[in-house]
Amino acid sequence: MAKIITFSRTFPAYHPKAGQPTDFVHKIWKSIPVDQIQLVPYAEAYFKTFPWDPIQVERFSKMLPKHHTIRAGHRWEAGEVFSPRVWSGKPYNSPMITIAPDIKIEKVWNVEVDEDGCFWVYCNREGEDILDEVAQNDGLSRKDLLEWFDKPFAGQIICWNKNISY
Repeated sequence: MAKIITFSRTFPAYHPKAGQPTDFVHKIWKSIPVDQIQLVPYAEAYFKTFPWDPIQVERFSKMLPKHHTIRAGHRWEAGEVFSPRVWSGKPYNSPMITIAPDIKIEKVWNVEVDEDGCFWVYCNREGEDILDEVAQNDGLSRKDLLEWFDKPFAGQIICWNKNISY
């Protein structure tokens, strides 16, 4: 059975963009290797609870994909699968919506954010400033990524794209 990872539909209350959409669902859809027919039941379930404006189609078509997520702790391993979900309403007080088929984790890297806000990725490219690349692959800007985490933070990058390497 797949573990569950829930994704935020809006930026958290402590973030400067609090309440604004993250568009993570659409960014994940652009990232995963499934065809549109496989996504139809998930998309229908998602859009029943989220206002959809056809004018947004062009904006969504220009979005970069979200190829990974960053989570606290160290409980994930490459080869595991997860079920991507969002809350239908208020987090922890509403049913979850599965937004895509189960996704296989291809790679995992440990990360830390120290008290000063320095972001560390433990990988083969230590010493390089790869934060812009990490942020882009996570579906965020560098600034938004750094504002997301409490300091200090220790966790993992959970990546479902075979082609990403840090």
